[in-house]
Amino acid sequence: MPRNSYYYYDHEACTFVEVQPQRRKLFLQSALVLALAIVFAGAGMWAVYETSSTPKEIALAQENEALQQQLEANSERFGELSDRLDALAETDRDLYRTIFQADPISEEVRQVGVGGADVSEFDGFSETASELLQENEETLDKLERQVALQRGSYDELLTLASQRAEAIPQMPAILPTSGPLTSGFGMRRHPIHRVYKMHAGVDFSVPTGTPIYATGDGIVDFAGVSSGYGYNVRIRHPKAKRVTLYAHLSRIPEGIRPGTPVKRGDVIGISGNTGLSTAPHLHYEIRRMGDDEAINPIYSFAPGVKPSEYQELVSVAESENMPLD
Repeated sequence: MPRNSYYYYDHEACTFVEVQPQRRKLFLQSALVLALAIVFAGAGMWAVYETSSTPKEIALAQENEALQQQLEANSERFGELSDRLDALAETDRDLYRTIFQADPISEEVRQVGVGGADVSEFDGFSETASELLQENEETLDKLERQVALQRGSYDELLTLASQRAEAIPQMPAILPTSGPLTSGFGMRRHPIHRVYKMHAGVDFSVPTGTPIYATGDGIVDFAGVSSGYGYNVRIRHPKAKRVTLYAHLSRIPEGIRPGTPVKRGDVIGISGNTGLSTAPHLHYEIRRMGDDEAINPIYSFAPGVKPSEYQELVSVAESENMPLD
């Protein structure tokens, strides 16, 4: 098989010159070295490119790290805010709603709208960043729900507080007369009928002619004579949802008639011994409007007397003293 001949162009001789075997081998070796050099140079450039960052890439990396730190800080702050709202909700439930006798917000209502963030929207982020973003979104959802519920609760409590402020002046809250309490609320042996029956009020022993005071703002509902009660006055306290009754009077002032508005402390009668009564005294009742249920008046006296005086009233009211009516 004939061997191949290789030529190169000699510029000085202006002619092609056959490459001798030794020179051809040298040429091939040089070409191989050049090719290897190119390969290694390319590999080195690729390694440098992969392991080094441009100023823009360094800035972006620093920015990402700062954002991640900010997300972590926000997550902690959101958690603290959520804890504070939980504390407010607990105070709302255990204090404010107890004071205003309002039903607490049920846990079912508090949990309305609970749900996690859509994880798919964080696809493509790093695992750490994705977890932080998901946690922040879930916490924000919870905060929005808590704020909305608490705002609604406080709006309701403000309404109740406003209504309570209007009711307070009408709430029976002082002693109706100056004499000592002699008989309390409950089952007692009636001094005339000689049977045990409900004594729906309390008795104050006072001499005939003692002033009797309205215990709260209201409107006179009745002023006249009733069987058993003798001369008596009934006052409606609509905002407080109460009715007070003052019985066994000797006289009712001329200006006290049905429809007359009265203020707490106004004289609405003069004590006496009319009706089914064994001695001069005042029989005083508080009833709930609507169902006319009698309420123990002893609990209404606390705001108007000293603690020691109140304890004495309670002690007498709980004793088995004989009522005067």
